[in-house]
Amino acid sequence: MEGDFRLLSPIDLLQLLAQGRRTGAFLVRAGPLEGGVYLERGRPVHAFFGSREGEKALLEVLALKEGRFLFLLGERAGRTSLGLSLEAYLLQAVRALDERVEVGPFDRIAFGEGVLATHLTLDPEELRLLSHLKGEVSLLDLVDRTGLSLEEAALRVGHLARVGILRVKPRTPHTVRLVVALGEKGASLDALLLQAWRRHYGAFARVRVKGRKEAVLPVEGVQGAGRRFFLAPELLLFHDLRVGEEVLVWPEV
Repeated sequence: MEGDFRLLSPIDLLQLLAQGRRTGAFLVRAGPLEGGVYLERGRPVHAFFGSREGEKALLEVLALKEGRFLFLLGERAGRTSLGLSLEAYLLQAVRALDERVEVGPFDRIAFGEGVLATHLTLDPEELRLLSHLKGEVSLLDLVDRTGLSLEEAALRVGHLARVGILRVKPRTPHTVRLVVALGEKGASLDALLLQAWRRHYGAFARVRVKGRKEAVLPVEGVQGAGRRFFLAPELLLFHDLRVGEEVLVWPEV
């Protein structure tokens, strides 16, 4: 197997080889530099790139955007310089490169098949997120359980999904249940919710709100709102809404 990185990146190619539990040498060339990653039944055992060896060399190979590759099936390394699973190194690489799966507030999240997260080097937020993942849940559900913002949860889930630890099932944006909170002016909700709705339904400026009564309100997006729907005091009084009350909200299109 040989080719270049125009269609598939080193990350994608090594994931395919690891999933197939291949043994061999994944050799790369980028300009004057040469490198490679040796796999044993899909697990990386040695990497080199230029004058580097081990983890730093592997991360440089994973970061390549241009160049060519050649996979020599059955080729074995003469030494060992790597000790972790490929997923652990991939997670470090996608964090550094900010490569991630796009995740929306309404998408469903679940564990990927056959991945043991206990073998990976996860930061505290990622561990907390995974510890609250029971079955298949929406990104909004994870925000409720973890206390992360929608933006931060989407970033973390996107990175974990990029390396196969999680899987993301896209869902059509729909009506959402929010909790009324006291705001300073007008009506506002999480910017990522508005973005997801507008990508699907097109431009709109107002949302329909259903509590004890129904109202149509101009709305703005704010960072970090999560499930909170901020309303100024005069709007709370006028529309007979109370702080802490749950309301249904959907775009007025």
